[in-house]
Amino acid sequence: MSKILLDQNQIILPKSVEMIPYSREVDYSTFSRVLDDKVVTASYKMYWLIALLDEVSLGSVEIPFKKLVSRMVVNAWYPLRAFKLSFGYCDNLVTVVNYIADTYGFENNYEENKLLNFLYNTEDKALVKLLKDLTLNVPYRFLSPFLNDKVMDKKKPMKELEELSRMESNCIYGIYKDDDNESFIRIKDGWIDYLKYNYRIIKGWAYYKLVCFLQKRNPNVPAIAFKLEAPKERKLSKATKLWKDVISTSKIADIYTGKYFTEENYDLHGGLSIDHFIPWSFVLHDQIWNLVPTFKNINSKKSDDLLLYDNYIADFCDLQYEAFSHVCKKKVNDIAEEYIDAFRVENIYEFYKSGTKEMFSNELKKCISPLYQIAANQGFKVREKLL
Repeated sequence: MSKILLDQNQIILPKSVEMIPYSREVDYSTFSRVLDDKVVTASYKMYWLIALLDEVSLGSVEIPFKKLVSRMVVNAWYPLRAFKLSFGYCDNLVTVVNYIADTYGFENNYEENKLLNFLYNTEDKALVKLLKDLTLNVPYRFLSPFLNDKVMDKKKPMKELEELSRMESNCIYGIYKDDDNESFIRIKDGWIDYLKYNYRIIKGWAYYKLVCFLQKRNPNVPAIAFKLEAPKERKLSKATKLWKDVISTSKIADIYTGKYFTEENYDLHGGLSIDHFIPWSFVLHDQIWNLVPTFKNINSKKSDDLLLYDNYIADFCDLQYEAFSHVCKKKVNDIAEEYIDAFRVENIYEFYKSGTKEMFSNELKKCISPLYQIAANQGFKVREKLL
């Protein structure tokens, strides 16, 4: 892992996030230990810190537990629902996320602000309890380096831990109760400015720790760092142009319906659409060797599902060979490079000239088959047929 992305404008390298920013105003050294690998057994602390940072960036000083755990669920929603990442057997964020999805049917890309408002204002008793359960440990365990690991003593009463958090001057926050006996944190003097000023760096550090945590629990899953948030933008214009060129010169059919790409079929099934044979939410790239043309309505129906490998792989390879032949004949170098990377050959044009369609299919299957198997094992739905 060479880098992680925070947003469209900011890249932070791992060496930069291993050490958090120096400060004379706060105990940054102790703060640097809150996410130590040896004390992190679930994703809670990383998501708690990310939620805390987001609230501070909005100007919050006193933050209810419920608002923080609601943000934790929102931030975990997409990697769990869309990418089906494993958070480990002892992580209950997945329980909350799955309960919401099963009970309310929210889509994988449900708007974050709407989800946050729903969670924070919910009156669903079962969901309220699930959210409450998330607050039983992490607000206190997060402070363990500041409290000389006193919070690791499970027998110590919560009231005593809350009092300690308020008394210890170097703590990042104190824990209080409001008039309704609901818990909240109050960020302490010095820490507000520190967190605001170093927001991006500290958030990058938290995400780096989260990536390391998730990579250990998803060793066969590619591009973990890119699966923590919904994508900002997808570009398929290059693939669309290629397939339009192929369709205009070759009589090819959609592998899912068996129908040719004609104006009549576009009227029946929707316009041309580019499909990721292995779901994009697993591979997280738009490489041409995983893309095929289909109809818009058919692509929507397929969604993020896999189709039974043996039923479709031959037609997929045949259709891919049409694109590959076009690329090699027309010397479309930028797309040819994608096949070079996939097949690991030095000269893709020589491979095309000296090879056969069968050789091409065998190489393509070497790329597709392991990805398909891992995606299926990861929990992506496998459908026998689309229609």
